[in-house]
Amino acid sequence: MKSINTIFRSRQQITGLITLLIAISLVGLNPTQRAVVARSEATENVVTPTTALPLTGILQTLNNGPGDQLDSHIDCDLAAYLDDDFTQGIQGMRYFDFATNTDHAVPTNGAASHHPDVSGDRIAFVEHSLSGPHVILFDTVLQTRTVVPGFGHLRPALGGNLLAFEQRPPSSNWLLTEGEIGIYDLSIGTTSSLTDDTQFDMQPALSPTGNVVAWTKCETNQSGCDIYTAIQTAPGIFDIHALTGTSGEEGSPRTNGQLVVYVSTRNGETDIYYQPIAGGVETRISIPGAQRIPSISGNLISFSSETPGSYYDVFVFDINTAKLYQVTNTPQLNEGLSNVSVCNGLARIVYGAPAADYDLFAFTFTIPNSDEDQINDLIELVESFGLPRGPENSLTTKLQAALAALEAADTATACSCLTAFINECQAQSGKKLTTAQATQLINSANQIKTDLGCQ
Repeated sequence: MKSINTIFRSRQQITGLITLLIAISLVGLNPTQRAVVARSEATENVVTPTTALPLTGILQTLNNGPGDQLDSHIDCDLAAYLDDDFTQGIQGMRYFDFATNTDHAVPTNGAASHHPDVSGDRIAFVEHSLSGPHVILFDTVLQTRTVVPGFGHLRPALGGNLLAFEQRPPSSNWLLTEGEIGIYDLSIGTTSSLTDDTQFDMQPALSPTGNVVAWTKCETNQSGCDIYTAIQTAPGIFDIHALTGTSGEEGSPRTNGQLVVYVSTRNGETDIYYQPIAGGVETRISIPGAQRIPSISGNLISFSSETPGSYYDVFVFDINTAKLYQVTNTPQLNEGLSNVSVCNGLARIVYGAPAADYDLFAFTFTIPNSDEDQINDLIELVESFGLPRGPENSLTTKLQAALAALEAADTATACSCLTAFINECQAQSGKKLTTAQATQLINSANQIKTDLGCQ
């Protein structure tokens, strides 16, 4: 199956749009004030989930029409994606509205378009013209298009009132030319440069509020790549931080405004990493196989992970609980790029999956409670039964000991405390506890043990 870059390059050749020798129009491009903060070596923390837990939710087919539907991005109730109907030679943008359960076309100029992003009611994407690629902003409420000034703009990212994008000079192959990171302020309509160097700056990402820009900086277009962030301290004023160094090859950054998640290949192993936006302790999610293309929203990170047979499934990692969940389980198939959004207590992942071609799916679920929350709920349940003080204290003490063990990252002791709690419930069934009460407590404790991965 074709990758998105292969799809675009072939479409570019077919439509004859390689006209980037025309000078780029960058009227109004002003340097942004920058303060570069030197990188300090990050301390690495390794998280090793013992198993991938099942995740309960609703699977929905968004578009399984002709051609490929892929490169999807989601924010709350809107998912924007590339619709490449290669059977008709048409490549365009569409969006799915979960609030109305309807799918819509984004108006384009009929030329090749790609790299969508979405924030709130707005969608950004790249559209080609005779003068080169430029970014379009589409308002799904007003149904209006806005052309961002300038050409040679690629891979837009939206957040708050800011738009970030790659700025590339004219070339017969602009994907291989050195680029910078540009930003466009939607509130005042001005464009400026965030970087200005001889390196390859690419793959920009924005936090939901637009206060943080993350991107990849490379020595060439393929190697010597690290992750950088720019934190906006005042309008047009950014502190720039180098988050990674020479220990690996990094790319595909995403940020929720507090953390940056990215892929790094070190010592022949490709894993997902994350760390604070200004640098600090770097956490590696250590699981078998190679991982790729992460997305972050709230406390959830979604990504594709290699499974036996060298196929890829979609997984989600909960930062708060360090639990790993498996979203898809499709042997012999490779799920495409996934993107996650946490909104109003619900989480939703959109992704492409191959059939006769690539189709678009969504998986909606409630964010699982943390183990600590579940144990606290179980303590409240015990106390609600109005038991004599002695039996109640004996039961709640075991649960409080399990909580203390989890806070100390001692899962084995927490499991033992829960087992002791279950044993006491069984002993008190039909005595101090009714059979129904004992069964309810035992089932709840067993569920927590399953979530913890107790043996």
